[in-house]
Amino acid sequence: MPVGAMVILLVYCLRDLPLTGPHALAPVAALAATVGLHLWRWNALLSIFGGTTVHVLLASTLLPQ
Repeated sequence: MPVGAMVILLVYCLRDLPLTGPHALAPVAALAATVGLHLWRWNALLSIFGGTTVHVLLASTLLPQ
């Protein structure tokens, strides 16, 4: 995808991100994992699946229902 489309998707996904409290941990950790995996391996699928896995695990275990 062109870089512009990726930036638009990133801004769209992060626009309502809470910056404090326990609800910020899962998205911030997932973003860090996604960026870290991409910089480490330069593999888009690994980055996407890794970040999604981190987010789902943290959101389902840390956040109260």
